[in-house]
This record gives sequence, C-alpha cells and structure tokens, in this order.
Amino acid sequence: MHIDWSALGQVAVVSLIFGVGLAVLFSFGVTALSRRAVAVDEKRAVSPVDTAVAGLCFLACVAAVGYGLYLIIPQFH
Repeated sequence: MHIDWSALGQVAVVSLIFGVGLAVLFSFGVTALSRRAVAVDEKRAVSPVDTAVAGLCFLACVAAVGYGLYLIIPQFH
C-alpha cells in the first residue's frame, strides 16, 4: 500500500483554509447582522451596507455548502 503524502498534505491544507475561511465569512455575516440589530434597537438609521454584507456572507456560506454537497454526492453529477 502506497500513501501519497504530498496529496494528503494538500488536502489537509486546503480543507483547513476553506474550513477556517467559511467560519470567518459566517462570523462577518453575524457581525454585520448584529450591527443592524443594534441600530434598530437604538432607533438609529439602519445602514443598508450592513444588511447587504450580512446577506452576501450568508449567501456565500450557503453556496459553499451546496458546492460541497455537489462534490460529495455522485447523483448530482
């Protein structure tokens, strides 16, 4: 049995980068949504930028999860 250590290392590095990147992207979305909620609670003007950033971050997370499922499930190919 032969193990291709370089390929295994590449998979580990890419998984780590995308795993951390997805968590960071989701946290940016939560932060933007939180800023919007605080503005609503304090009866300040709500910035449409916060709403747009939150929406885009969550949409990117859903797209990444959907793409991962596409890669894993062979019936989708």
